[in-house]
Amino acid sequence: MSFRAAQANFSRGELGPQLYGRFDVDAYTSALKQARNVLILKYGGVAKRPGTEFVAEVVGAGPHRLIPFQFSLTQAYALEFGDGYMSPLANGGRVLDGGSPYSISSPYAAADISELDFVQTTDTVFLAHLDYGPTTLLRHGNTDWEFVVLTFGPSIAAPTGCNATAIVANTDPDNSGKNFFPQNASYVVTAVNDDTGQESRASNADVAYNDLTLKRNFNTIVWSAVTGASRYNVYKADNSQFFGYIGTTESLTFVDDNIGPALDKAPPQATNPFTGAGNYPSTVTLFEQRSIWARTTNAPNGIWGSRTAQMGNMDRSRPLRADDSFTIAINASRVNAINQLVPTGSLLALTSDGIFKIDGDGQGGVIQANSAPAARRQLGRAASRLEAIAIDNVVFYCPSPGSAVRTLNYAFDIDGLKSNDVSIYSPHLFQGFNIVSWCYAQEPRSLIWAVRDDGKLLCFTWEQEQNVWGWTLCETDGLVKSVCSISEDGEDRVYLIVERVVNGTARTFVERMARHLWDDLTQAVYLDCAVSGTVGSPVSTFTGLDHLNGETISGLVDGAVYTGLVVSGGSVTLPNGRTGTNAVFGLPYQVDVETLPLRINTQSIGSNAGRRQQVGEIVLSLADTSLIEAGIDADHLFTVKQRRDEAYGSPTGLMTGDYLMSADNKVGDKAGVYIRQNAPLPFTLLGAAYDPVING
Repeated sequence: MSFRAAQANFSRGELGPQLYGRFDVDAYTSALKQARNVLILKYGGVAKRPGTEFVAEVVGAGPHRLIPFQFSLTQAYALEFGDGYMSPLANGGRVLDGGSPYSISSPYAAADISELDFVQTTDTVFLAHLDYGPTTLLRHGNTDWEFVVLTFGPSIAAPTGCNATAIVANTDPDNSGKNFFPQNASYVVTAVNDDTGQESRASNADVAYNDLTLKRNFNTIVWSAVTGASRYNVYKADNSQFFGYIGTTESLTFVDDNIGPALDKAPPQATNPFTGAGNYPSTVTLFEQRSIWARTTNAPNGIWGSRTAQMGNMDRSRPLRADDSFTIAINASRVNAINQLVPTGSLLALTSDGIFKIDGDGQGGVIQANSAPAARRQLGRAASRLEAIAIDNVVFYCPSPGSAVRTLNYAFDIDGLKSNDVSIYSPHLFQGFNIVSWCYAQEPRSLIWAVRDDGKLLCFTWEQEQNVWGWTLCETDGLVKSVCSISEDGEDRVYLIVERVVNGTARTFVERMARHLWDDLTQAVYLDCAVSGTVGSPVSTFTGLDHLNGETISGLVDGAVYTGLVVSGGSVTLPNGRTGTNAVFGLPYQVDVETLPLRINTQSIGSNAGRRQQVGEIVLSLADTSLIEAGIDADHLFTVKQRRDEAYGSPTGLMTGDYLMSADNKVGDKAGVYIRQNAPLPFTLLGAAYDPVING
């Protein structure tokens, strides 16, 4: 019996040439030499990436960027930002207003949107940019969006008409007034909304002159009602002291009969640290019910937090309360410009000189304004401006300088954060390139889609529990510029901005990655910039392809493959009078999968590296696959026989199981398997085996 080599695990993705000699590491036996237009399954196999569906052409001038807006699992948008505009997309199409694409004016120029940082809560997106004041994008309805510059302050107005009146009923007449020592008492009132937790700023101050130490003397304070107020807090300052809390009431009057002020609870004072150019923050996140802002031109190492549960309110009291806004600066040996803020168990500040953990006491405590927050250095690796991605308890980020992707996660052995390079096995996909946009699609494949600055798309599978993580390279007839992921129809769907040349003209499209899961082959989309649909009765001409006029495309009609179709007048016609009802048409792309050369040691000859060898029989373990070629290399490919026991005249079924074929009888200095697919059909490889003949 001859020796048969097998590989049933491709979890490390495409191995870089820098590691071709490292067949001593486990990654060599679980990686591929080439993995084009495929993704690593979290079970260890490899599958063809879905195609992309044409959504719309961009509204205006670029550059363009996509930002996700996820209100719930059933309400999600991909927001298209361009030069001075924003246009929402949803469910594979553009949001329409009266039949026309809906868009609104945006304050951001096209050249600035790449540096725009954002974070969303419910119907509000907080936006930060170094050259623009903090701004919110509000969704009031499907076709009712609004940009609002943040002014920072409570949402409830301060009371007006505060008036204090001294009621002097006792001047100590029995002692000729010797014990009557009247003093000024100053009063202010704030309005409180118990539903929102908001407390207004203080009203105008008014003074009453009285001696409240004597019986029957008191001061009466009145004010005007405030819309939305549940109650009112009253504060007093004796002589020129600080204001302190003396009580609350639901009425519009309050009686002070010598109540001592609680000086640890003062009225909020107006605070806005972001006034004027040079003071605009460029980083924003949400943490512990606060909006957290960082990195201005004047204070690149500064961090500012809002009042607790009041994202647009930076007010503070004197003395400070625990829920007041706070400010902290990260001081270290270098200026630590804060490039990203990441909320985890603690707040992580990813800076230009290292990674810092921010919390209330250095031990993971809650941040409180009346107790100085602690900033502790965790790692000495700098981070780029690319927004970090948090998956479960792991943070992914790009270092700066450098071309790689690293992780941050807690390690028990060091009781702190640890960083790992998850691009270490695929350095060729990163060296000389930068990641300019990326997103995480959790369901159903657990994938990070990363856009390189050359327009290529990288795919990274992450399944931490099964130790599956690997990169592949995905290419299309165009340049990918931006991606975002939102939940639609039970999957996390990836939207893309793609620049293509159509019939000699540069065009920019919004496209959506097709579904990973399908029940019937007619539902599958393995073409790019594709249009699909179903007609009631069989036809030979299909329309709706105006965006690909003049291009040569492929199609899948009722499960049959058509190639070399030329779009004219927005339509294509099937050859030889053929007809169909279920169709998908788009730009084809090629799948290439190549195993690494076999490396083994034998007792008789030692290593097989560089020796004469050839491949005999090849066995491919496939699932839901059709029309593939395989062989020993790209120049010696043969079609894998697909029909098995189907009845005569019935359609050929998808390949699932082990398929055997004979390889070309060619001797070389390495042994491996090469698989290619050009048809717009599914492909899943679960394992590959072959019979190597060494020194034969």
